[in-house]
Amino acid sequence: MFKTIKQTLLIMCLPLLAFAANAADFSDGKHYQTIENKKSETPKVTEFFSFYCPHCYQFEPVALSLEASLPEGAVFEKSHVNFLRGASAQIQSNLSYAYIIAKQAGKEKEVAAQIFESIHIKKANLHDIKDVKQLLALNGISEKEFDDGLSSMLVIAQEKQMQDQQELFSKLGALRGVPTFIVNDKYKVNMKELKSQAELEELVQYLLQK
Repeated sequence: MFKTIKQTLLIMCLPLLAFAANAADFSDGKHYQTIENKKSETPKVTEFFSFYCPHCYQFEPVALSLEASLPEGAVFEKSHVNFLRGASAQIQSNLSYAYIIAKQAGKEKEVAAQIFESIHIKKANLHDIKDVKQLLALNGISEKEFDDGLSSMLVIAQEKQMQDQQELFSKLGALRGVPTFIVNDKYKVNMKELKSQAELEELVQYLLQK
């Protein structure tokens, strides 16, 4: 019986040992970069992205899969930037507002998918705020709800927080382009060194526990 218990414990520990072995292979400066910033009080992953960025559009399935893989208690945040060339900061911020308002309505994934498709498949620039309103209306968010959201202090504060975050991590040298994934406000993921979705998810799990 003692032997059986030992075998059971060994089987239970094998996945943990395998993860530990993989985690030991991750190195600072290669797979991730430690940022000179205060670690967040709660575990979280932040994806800095832009709807105008083709790489972000291609990475959207990766981001969605990563979000689904996070352990209980860890939060996945998408932070829309407004520093890309080709459109003014205000035009880009209009899409930040659209995403925030959609998130308040619980429709952020549907709206994000339509914005990406509109820009990268249908080649719509969405530079006119009326086009943004129409897109949200297709997802059940009326023009009045959108206008109310634009004047809401909560929405304004959340968009300001996105700008503050992009400014902070840009100054820290962690945000030079998008998409960029940052864990616990402390670790930047180096996507170029990762070979698979599974490796990305293992690295993020490792960083969440550091």
